[in-house]
Amino acid sequence: LMPKKKKKIRITVSDKHRKAMQWCLNNNITVGILPTYKGLKIEINDNGKTKKSPKIYDQEEAQRKCWELYLYFYDKHWEIK
Repeated sequence: LMPKKKKKIRITVSDKHRKAMQWCLNNNITVGILPTYKGLKIEINDNGKTKKSPKIYDQEEAQRKCWELYLYFYDKHWEIK
């Protein structure tokens, strides 16, 4: 049997995504991928308060979700100010 070819992950990351990530990191908000036996989960650390996703993701979904969450926190906090 031939080994499975790894699928290339194609995620478009805009300047706004990068700006959102930088803002989150500067404000002690991190979003990370947590490997489990069943697959990948997303872990959010908001100033020491951590929360794990109940959903299991594959690699591409997990990366997309991380960027989506960085944008979510950035937009949410900018609307408040």
